[in-house]
Amino acid sequence: MKKSFLVIAVLMGVSAANVSVANNGLKIVDLSASINSDLNVKTLDGLKFKLTVDNLQGKSYISIKNSGGEILHTEYVNKTEVFSKVYDLSSLPDGNYTFVVNTGKETIEKPFEIATEVKRTATPK
Repeated sequence: MKKSFLVIAVLMGVSAANVSVANNGLKIVDLSASINSDLNVKTLDGLKFKLTVDNLQGKSYISIKNSGGEILHTEYVNKTEVFSKVYDLSSLPDGNYTFVVNTGKETIEKPFEIATEVKRTATPK
């Protein structure tokens, strides 16, 4: 637990997140900066994220957790040189989430945020 907290703190400090606004008014934190050479999460259109993991050395477990630690999605991936998948997260409400990749030897976590941004404008008629 202590090690996980330290890993999360370090990863959050090292991550360089850019904010982009989608056409539907949602603010998405861009996670295209990779935490290490093995894991990369990139924002695509809207609320789609592409997870890429290099050099999975055996059967690995990939999950998405909410801020309360509840697992919202899980899947197992066999050994592969490059795993890449697009996740459509448009059904998730605003909040903080984490991609988790557990290789059996190590656990890599990449946090991300989904937030709605409302923009008011005045237009003459």
